[in-house]
Amino acid sequence: MKIIVDVMGGDNAPAETVKGAVLAAKELDSAFVLVGNRAEIEKTAAEQSLDLSGMEIVHAEEVITMEDDPMCVTRKKANSSMSVGLRLLAEGKGDAFVSTGNTGALFTGATLIVRKVKGLQRAGIGTVLPFQKPVLLLDTGANVTVTEENLDQFAVMGSAYMRMMYGIEKPRVGLLNNGAEECKGTPLQQAAYKLLSENPDIHFVGNIEGSVLPFDRCDVLVTDGFTGNILLKSVEGVGKLMLKKLKGVLYSSLLTKLAAAVIKKPLYAMKKDLDPSETGGAPILGISKPVIKAHGSSDAKAFKNAIKQAMAYANTNAIGELSVAAAAYAARKKAAREAAKAESDPQT
Repeated sequence: MKIIVDVMGGDNAPAETVKGAVLAAKELDSAFVLVGNRAEIEKTAAEQSLDLSGMEIVHAEEVITMEDDPMCVTRKKANSSMSVGLRLLAEGKGDAFVSTGNTGALFTGATLIVRKVKGLQRAGIGTVLPFQKPVLLLDTGANVTVTEENLDQFAVMGSAYMRMMYGIEKPRVGLLNNGAEECKGTPLQQAAYKLLSENPDIHFVGNIEGSVLPFDRCDVLVTDGFTGNILLKSVEGVGKLMLKKLKGVLYSSLLTKLAAAVIKKPLYAMKKDLDPSETGGAPILGISKPVIKAHGSSDAKAFKNAIKQAMAYANTNAIGELSVAAAAYAARKKAAREAAKAESDPQT
């Protein structure tokens, strides 16, 4: 297994990304390719006393910033660390790619350089939410606007991912909406509801409201990237607020401090469940090879965990499963179109 790592993207690069890669190398049985400015990588390693022995460094002069246009990944900054890393993945010189860089550029590069799974209209970013049971939210930022068929395909993609990564035999799919009734939502949600309910390849459980989402109502939740990104950041923000409030309560007096000492272990487990850095990143589902988007603000721990997630993704047959599901979906749609055409044409 070989993991390709863009160590120049994000807010804390290359200090935290190089450190995160070294931490991952200590824990994982994998080879690593660090892509970025060689001089900066080696300087960072020297300053932090990090051992890069055994790691391959591929030099890339340019860096894609958070302000850059997404298309620069294949045009103006085709020699950036992100672009070079994606090309290495596409050429089979690694098994997965991880970056904390510009989300739009990474999504564009993954789509145009690594390419989508055949039969899919769009890829999407899937993020696992830390609820009572894990819920895959798809999309969380790649596609600001979508069609009902995009959401239908997201359901197929998400189901394949949760089957292979979490061992859920028949993942429950929900549609994010402002009410549980079939008639709720905009014309997009209403049209998507119809498609999802008629899709034989998924287990659709209906509309899901935000208030019930944490309580084991579905395993996959589909929505557009704009809404999904807002929901994701709201969940992360509320989690941080809860932990801050709880800490304030538990350290407000000597008595509560004693209580905190007694329940320290479950409190730590709760903090771990709500900490986004424990997941580290999100897969771009629908791409023909594993591409993981790590948080732009990732520290070394979060980046290490994103790399671990990339390795876990590459070690499963999730993309193979998705390819089979996408082919079956495309075949079913084609058959439906041909049947409708034959029905409307009296000469057939």
